[in-house]
Amino acid sequence: MRYYSPLIISKNIVRTVFVPPEDQRFNVCDLNAIETRVGAWFAQCRPLLEVFSRSVENGGDPYIAFGVKMTGIPYEKIYYDLKKNSDKVAKAAAKLIRQMAKPGVLGAIYRMGGGKWATDENGDRYKTGLWGYAESMGIDLTQEQAHQVVKIFRESYPEICGNGYSGQMKGIWVQLEDAVADVLKGERTVRKLGPFDCVTIDKVPIEGRNPMLRIQLPSGRYLHYMDAAIESRQMPWTYIDQDTGEEKPVFRPAFTYYGLDQETHQWVEIISHGGHIFENIVQAIARDVLADKLLEFEEIGLEVCGHVHDEGITLSLDDPFAPGVIQMESVMNQPVTWAPTLPLGSDGFEDHFYHK
Repeated sequence: MRYYSPLIISKNIVRTVFVPPEDQRFNVCDLNAIETRVGAWFAQCRPLLEVFSRSVENGGDPYIAFGVKMTGIPYEKIYYDLKKNSDKVAKAAAKLIRQMAKPGVLGAIYRMGGGKWATDENGDRYKTGLWGYAESMGIDLTQEQAHQVVKIFRESYPEICGNGYSGQMKGIWVQLEDAVADVLKGERTVRKLGPFDCVTIDKVPIEGRNPMLRIQLPSGRYLHYMDAAIESRQMPWTYIDQDTGEEKPVFRPAFTYYGLDQETHQWVEIISHGGHIFENIVQAIARDVLADKLLEFEEIGLEVCGHVHDEGITLSLDDPFAPGVIQMESVMNQPVTWAPTLPLGSDGFEDHFYHK
């Protein structure tokens, strides 16, 4: 409790090992909430897009905005307490609201459920879903809170989560499932989704096996899914039988393909759904944005020496007149040519060692 997690301490110490050459400095700039921005843009989710249209003064923070939906406290109040209020109690309360909202936005946007206890192959119990995801981020949610956060998210953003039932609009998860099924079943050979039909889904026939599904991103790059098919499979969520009250598995047609297991590195069948496909597309677009920005840094005379997740790291002379983080933020904030309506934002710093 006094010294925090050994893992966190080790991670922070490792960062500071990286220092620039003599007479130079690091300029570090990250893409602010890039996955949430890309997800909101691709799904054309109006409530989330409105968050990013706020002025710099008001922050445009998607986690605070979701905290408003969780608590009913006005955005301006949470933002003021978090950023400007000298009252430590009020600041701590605002920080807690934002912390509890963050895993909800980052996890629930990809169809993550509330979570439950599960048992691994060694017999050890672990938390699943948003409950476990929040814990991995160092945020202590109860199981009930995790389920409530998921419920609020799905009710708040129908453009992402809508299931099309009872007159509800179809969200991007369902739209992607429908598009993939159309292409694989041969009902339509090509489907286009997103603003200005910026994402194209088609397939490449392969003799003697299932086709390869392709998703072309706005940048022109492709995602590929080998041996793609629509098969009946058990879903990672369950339902409660209204007659018996028992928890039962859910079986439904699912998008399946073969790929490398992230842990065993073996070629295995992967069972996917609209939330996972959405995650693949969003993270790939975010990657392409950063790749473009790194090239632009080089064009204005900043030497790229690294990148971590959503941030670029450059070197320049340790001179107040040398290009630095101000120029990097200007580059980061400019739209990319292949997604001109995607709202971008950035934050950065200059220093003589690397840190968070």
